[in-house]
Amino acid sequence: MTARDQATRRREKEMPKSVLLKTVLDPRGQPSGVFGRTVIPNSVMMDILDPRSQPEITLEPARMSPRLKTLEKKTVYLVNTGFAGAKEFMEETHAWFSRERPSVKTVLVHKKTSMFTDDPELWAEIQANGDAVIFGVGG
Repeated sequence: MTARDQATRRREKEMPKSVLLKTVLDPRGQPSGVFGRTVIPNSVMMDILDPRSQPEITLEPARMSPRLKTLEKKTVYLVNTGFAGAKEFMEETHAWFSRERPSVKTVLVHKKTSMFTDDPELWAEIQANGDAVIFGVGG
């Protein structure tokens, strides 16, 4: 174990359990590494790369919405997330639905924010007006 590892372990043992954890952000303000990962406030810069320095968290499983029996006469939102290639993928998906499933209404939208940030206005619009959603990540 290196001296840095030993110092990190000592700090972790001395840290009160109620300490607030910090979210690590990259220079553009986006969460770094595993997005939104948290570290102890006084951690050394490279601790984010050391899996032993990561706090243990409990994740609650998220469930997908139930599958629709049919898309006939439904509204499907096609969301371009801004990821490279997503715009073209969503445009092609929109064209396919228009050609092959004309009874399905598709709404092509582009996220106003980056692919890693929340967009509450868009989620509210989709929830109010849509029956299904396809997120495009491209690649």
